[in-house]
Parts: sequence; structure tokens; C-alpha cells
Amino acid sequence: MRRSLLVVAGLLLACSLSHAETKDWTAFPNWIEAEFGKAGDKGVTPFFSYWGIFQGNPVGGNSQEVAYAHEMLFGATFDMEKLVDWKGASFKISGSANSGRNLSTSIGNVFDTAESYVCPTGMFYEMYYAQKLFDDFLEFRIGRMVAADQFCVLPAFGLQVSGGIDGNPTSLFLNSNFTSSPNATWGATIKVNPTPIVYVESGIYQATNRLGKVAYHGLDFSIRPDDGILMFAETGWSPTFGAKPADTVHDKDGKKTVAPAEAGLPGVYKFGGYFSTFPYAGFLGGSQQNTYGFYLIGQQTVWQSAKNANHNLALWAGVTYSPQYQVAQMPVMGFGGTVWQGIIPTRDQDQFLCTWMTGAFSSAYADSQAKGGFARPTAETVFDISYIINLTPTVFIQPDIQYIIQPNGVGTTPNALVIGAQFGCNF
Repeated sequence: MRRSLLVVAGLLLACSLSHAETKDWTAFPNWIEAEFGKAGDKGVTPFFSYWGIFQGNPVGGNSQEVAYAHEMLFGATFDMEKLVDWKGASFKISGSANSGRNLSTSIGNVFDTAESYVCPTGMFYEMYYAQKLFDDFLEFRIGRMVAADQFCVLPAFGLQVSGGIDGNPTSLFLNSNFTSSPNATWGATIKVNPTPIVYVESGIYQATNRLGKVAYHGLDFSIRPDDGILMFAETGWSPTFGAKPADTVHDKDGKKTVAPAEAGLPGVYKFGGYFSTFPYAGFLGGSQQNTYGFYLIGQQTVWQSAKNANHNLALWAGVTYSPQYQVAQMPVMGFGGTVWQGIIPTRDQDQFLCTWMTGAFSSAYADSQAKGGFARPTAETVFDISYIINLTPTVFIQPDIQYIIQPNGVGTTPNALVIGAQFGCNF
């Protein structure tokens, strides 16, 4: 962790000194964004993202601790059309540097308190080729990738601090070999866009028990006989309700009245499922293959200011279901929340988040815990409130409060209060 922080601090200091002539501290991130944009104009778009979080649980959990964790992603996307006149083609490669501690280890809960805590080491991440065809009617990708980028994701998920829902629901990771940053496997996806607001997508990924192993650092590209496959299918609908074009009306005297356009209220709704051939060990013995699950998620803007579109309120919710109770640790997970942008009128880029999630443990998992002499788990619930302060379009700070009810689904562990702040940048 210390080495990664020193590297980041050194880069910030060097670039700050080179721009010492300006008193505007936002000049540095704006300069990076501009330089990355210039590179993108030539066909190579570098990117860098950093998420760091300090958290502590002054109340509840197995013990009271303070923890820090961070994730850094970096790489580049190559626009093959600009570089070699290969229309619609691109190539992406990336890596990550991660460090820190998981506060949930001290609390003893399942929904990780920090999305910034991931495999705590350097990892080779993505390496895939993407192609768009027939005016974006068809898209496909192939290479080293993660399912999390394409399936069971909503815009609101990426705003969260809690790892229970940030990016994707925790239940998918508990019940399958679902992949997310920085743990990529071999995979391929194909997406069809029959209309601008409807799509159908499917994907196939390598399912392996070597996922996230620190010793491999993401460089084990092998496909072995005991690996399986994980397949996803999803359909999505992105309607806009209440949109109206500008209209001009003339009365009987010829007087003209112009009715301004109304952007409407955008939404996104998705239904999907997965099927895996990978053998999962049963909680009460034996194993099971050919497992599957489903999910239904949606996000809808329900209010938008007529004077400022950046002032809006969106609701989101979803549920996941995996019926194989012998191997699915969390067969049912429900979640929902709100995203209120511009709650402070003078801060129209900031976002206020209220989030809820509940995960129910399977009876077989509960029986296995009871047989081991532990308390029998039922369900864990988390309420999360945070406020994203966008200092610049690329730099943010996010104070956060979480309340965890029945950590790990058992009443013997005191409910935990978690207080922290996430900070980061995305270029």
C-alpha cells in the first residue's frame, strides 16, 4: 500500500510543480483530462482510475477497527479505425494496483463495506478486441474480460461505496464464478441492437477456481480440463417517458407561440440469467453442476427540473434469484435506492444516495454452519447513505455511513455502524 501511495503522490507532486504558475488547483486534473483527450484524437486513449477509502466501525461487529483500501486501474484503448483504418474496431489492455484491508473481515459481515477493496496486489487485467458492425447493430468482444462490465449492471451501482452492490450484486459472486475487476478470464460477448432502445446480449466466460489467486497476478492464461464455462444472456430496454419535441403554434391572429422541447425521463430495465457447468461443492456434501440464476433490475428518473436537467431524482431496484440451495449461498438478494442529483441547488453535479440491500442465506448453508457449531444465518441487511461531492468532472470525495443489520445473517454479532469517506479520480 505504501509503495502505491508514494507512486501516486510522486506523480501528483511532479505534475503540480510543472503547473506551479497557476493558483487554480483544478488545473492539474483538467490538464490530465485534456492530454488524454488529445491522445484519443490520435487513436490511443489512455485511462486511469483511483478509488481509495478510509472506514471505521465505532459500534458493532466482531471488533472495532479502522481500515484503508484502494484500487487503481490503468491502461489504454486503441481506436483501430484511426490507427489502421479498421472501421468499428478497438483493442483494450489494462492492469491494476491494489492494496489495503477489508473492514468487513473485522466486522464479520458478507456485504463488503468497501468496493475499493479487491485482490490486494498488482494484477494484469483486461486484454480484448471489440468490433461494431452494420452501423452499431451488432457488437462483439473477445479476449480477457469480466462479466461485470456487461451483465447485471445499472448506472446507480457504480456510484456506491458498499461492495455489496457497487458494480454488481454480491449474490452473483457468491453463487457463481462471476467476474469483476481486477480478475479477468477468457470470454466472448455478442450484442444485437435491433432498435436504439432495445438490445439483446449474450456472453460466455471461462469459469475457474484460480480466479483472483494472488500468486498468478492475472497472468495465468491457461484453460484446464477442470475449468467450466459461465454463460450469460440479457435483454434491456431504455425508454424515455414524457419526451416532447419543440413545437410552434399559431393562433387565429397569426401570433406565434413556441413550446420548448422536453427531454423526458430516461430509464433502463434489464432481465437476464446465467448458466454454469462448473462443479460447485455442496454445503452438506457432494457437488452440483449445471447451476443457473436470474435477475431483474431497473432504474428510472422520476423527476427532473424544467429549469435545470442536472436537478433530478432517480429510483432503482432489483432482485436476484438462484434456486440451487445446496450450492447457492445467497439464493435471494433484493436491493433498491435513490439517486438525487442537485439536492443542493448550487451543487448541480453532486449526488445524494440512499441505498438498501438484503441477502437471504440458503437453508443448506445455514445447516452447514449449525453443524460446524456456529450460529444459524438467516439474512443480512445494509442501509447506506452517502453524498458524492464532485470537486471537478474527474475528482470526487464521497462521505458515507452504513448500518449493517445481522452481520453474516446471525443475531449473535452486534449490528455495526460504519463511517468513512471514499475519494478518487477517473480520467
